[in-house]
Amino acid sequence: MCNTLKIIISVVLAIFVSTFIFVSLSNAQGRDKTYERIKNTSAKIVRGKILGREEVRYDYDGIDMRCGYILEIDVIQSFKGGNDNFKVFASNSDILMNDAPDTEYFLFARRNPAFGKGPATDFINCDEGRSTRMDISGFEYLSTRLTQQIFPIVSYRSDNPIVDEDTGVVKKGEWMMIVDRIANNALPYTISRRRLNNGNQAVIEEMSLSNFLDEFDLNG
Repeated sequence: MCNTLKIIISVVLAIFVSTFIFVSLSNAQGRDKTYERIKNTSAKIVRGKILGREEVRYDYDGIDMRCGYILEIDVIQSFKGGNDNFKVFASNSDILMNDAPDTEYFLFARRNPAFGKGPATDFINCDEGRSTRMDISGFEYLSTRLTQQIFPIVSYRSDNPIVDEDTGVVKKGEWMMIVDRIANNALPYTISRRRLNNGNQAVIEEMSLSNFLDEFDLNG
């Protein structure tokens, strides 16, 4: 009886260990690497302010449509690509801008391989959910992907306490605003995130800036 019990216990332990290893490997393999790839392929990863913006418009079957902006970025802190200011093209679906002049953003930008090499077309999202193929060869840097590339940063200060409506806890620290987009499921849930109650239906969550930097080893 004792030997049989030992055998059963050994089998159960073996199954448990095998299952644990399998689940761990599956989770590791299944973890979305989207933002890891974005980090690796971006020419610039910065924290900065928008000094100026220029509308990019397109004639869509006779309709003059806005398809994005060329943004002049004042680099406050560089995590990749240097401290020089630069211009980047962001389509309407890839940008969330706050008109407050002191608003800071966390931004990914990739170098455009077609820059200065003559006409090169790509799909760009314009007003009213329409997309078109337009020449992008005039843009040196791009922030145009399905996933969010530009995150406004909100800072909660002790001298201006704001209470989280869901938890009743005073908000603290710096947080990145997340727009309502399915592709943002690529953001790891190991980063602290919470629903944002600001009356803007286009912005659904905010996530911890410090957690984000730690998750992607951007603190240096």
